[in-house]
Amino acid sequence: MTATVSYADEAAIRAHYQHMLDSWGDSSAYAECFTPDADYIIANGMIEHGWQEIVDGHDIIFSAWARNSRLVGRIESIRFITNEVALLIAHGHIEYLDNRSSDGNKRTVYSLVAQRFEGRWLFAAYQNTPLAGH
Repeated sequence: MTATVSYADEAAIRAHYQHMLDSWGDSSAYAECFTPDADYIIANGMIEHGWQEIVDGHDIIFSAWARNSRLVGRIESIRFITNEVALLIAHGHIEYLDNRSSDGNKRTVYSLVAQRFEGRWLFAAYQNTPLAGH
């Protein structure tokens, strides 16, 4: 089965990805970029299941090491698996806005599964992996 890819769907996914980046720092807004039952795998292997665990986990980091930061990233590729599901490969890193050094911040590659959910694109899965050498 070949997925029928529309420019509108790709544009919507790209816009949603940017919205996810822009939501960084607000746990609830960030979690709302994901489906209610999303699986969110952090670089250390910890898994957050669902919206509430994503909120709780990000409340912790936004009050600690990720406070006053922003998430920067870019999509490398989008591959539509079906008309309702797409796989994204992206790169990202955190920049600090309060003059803290981000030299130790690992640049990452991550995969996201986008799913059409109630008429809009959301992320159903996320996995974050530090790039080798960082």
